[in-house]
Amino acid sequence: MLTRRNVLFCTLAAFLVAACLGAAAQPGGGRGEGPSPEMMTKAQTLEAATVAQSLSLPADKATKLAEAYKAARESHMTAMRAVMKPGERPDFEAMQGVTKAEAAKFETAVKAFLNPEQTATVLATLGTFNRRWDRMVLTLDGMGLAEKPKTDAMKLVMDNVAESGKAMQAMSGSTDREAMRAQQQKTREKLDTELAKVLSADQMTKWKAETAMRGGGRGGRGGPGNGPAAPEAKPAPAPAAK
Repeated sequence: MLTRRNVLFCTLAAFLVAACLGAAAQPGGGRGEGPSPEMMTKAQTLEAATVAQSLSLPADKATKLAEAYKAARESHMTAMRAVMKPGERPDFEAMQGVTKAEAAKFETAVKAFLNPEQTATVLATLGTFNRRWDRMVLTLDGMGLAEKPKTDAMKLVMDNVAESGKAMQAMSGSTDREAMRAQQQKTREKLDTELAKVLSADQMTKWKAETAMRGGGRGGRGGPGNGPAAPEAKPAPAPAAK
């Protein structure tokens, strides 16, 4: 029997598929592929550096955070792949369990060198294991931005990741998938509005093309309950200078 609890698991985990396994093509990958290992490492380095800067961490702690985050992302992806069976519908409850367990391990690691307030900030951002964040930072990094606009843009994206996570948590008692999708779209539109104050018009065009939220797609592929959408190949746009 499909209980309310089971429906909730399915709803939330469907978003987990898109966020953690990448529902759309990402910079650095070829047809049907995600980013290369090198690009993934670069994305994780940029994300950890952005969070460390927001917390004004000293260099030694920033380095420890980056190392802990990279180890957590690798552990999370390995564990997720173990519960994702090729050709089968994702086991949403198992995926949610994996993410909770891996986030707890990550929390233990960062508590060893960060205070409770810093740890909470790290978990609200890096602890989401958000693959869409990877795509966003790689897109910004490929624009050749000057230091200040790049720093400002990276922080806006970090704040969006935290806000999106809080919004989804606030809706954890709901099984309304359309409402969840609408909330994600709302936070994304807010991010685009803020980024438009930092990026040029051409850069915003590239940003939107490479980081567009996908989920409903043709034939409903990638929507909740359907698993990740097949990546779409796009020609790589030439980087623009700010």
